Amino acid sequence: MTSQENTPPSAKPARIPCPFIYANGRTCAGYVVRFEVYKADLSWTTDADGAWNFQFRPRSHFHVFCSDKGNHAGFRRQDPNTLKFWFDTLPEEIQQIIEQTNPPPP
Repeated sequence: MTSQENTPPSAKPARIPCPFIYANGRTCAGYVVRFEVYKADLSWTTDADGAWNFQFRPRSHFHVFCSDKGNHAGFRRQDPNTLKFWFDTLPEEIQQIIEQTNPPPP
């Protein structure tokens, strides 16, 4: 039996709770299923060894979407500010996902 066979299967990633809070103070029971950034600068540059590096810098905010209510806006309403974040105000779990993401090959 190898050490790999003794390793428990990796657990599913934890769901990120929806950050929306209703006017009555109740938190949304949903979870984050998508987030988007608008007005982002993407660039590829070479380092001293000639290796290409990808950089991502948002110039605007991120939108977070919920499993239960999407953007929580409803019909013909603006997206609520409680689901708009600057990078440093995003839930930590989302910041980690973004920081660990590499661009996919074309």
